[in-house]
Amino acid sequence: MKQGKGVISKEQQRSDFALDQLNLVMKSQEKVSQELANFIVGTPTMILQNGFGQTMAFLLAKCDGRPDPMNKHYFTFKAIAGWSSVINPAIPGGHMDFFKAVAALGQQEYLTVQEEALKMLLWLKRYAKAFQGGA
Repeated sequence: MKQGKGVISKEQQRSDFALDQLNLVMKSQEKVSQELANFIVGTPTMILQNGFGQTMAFLLAKCDGRPDPMNKHYFTFKAIAGWSSVINPAIPGGHMDFFKAVAALGQQEYLTVQEEALKMLLWLKRYAKAFQGGA
């Protein structure tokens, strides 16, 4: 994460991380697609209805585990998994290792990771809508 002058807040870190994630997409296409923006908007609801682990498994299953950053499911999985690794270094980025680490978390740690994912997704949603292109 970029460090400027002074101490940055957790909220600023979330914002910076979300913006960096979208910047990766915007390097190959000037704007965020409407499809991706709309998908990101619905992701927090999936987490709240189905749970963090189940949603992450769904996202990975929908992209067949292929690392395609242009795939909305994979992009969202990697963004959430990446932020989870930032806030809890015990959670690695690899697919299988990610799920093993999440499954081994205690209840409070699991809820913290889920809550942090939801908070980061608020920024990701805001930025995705701000940089959204046409259909």
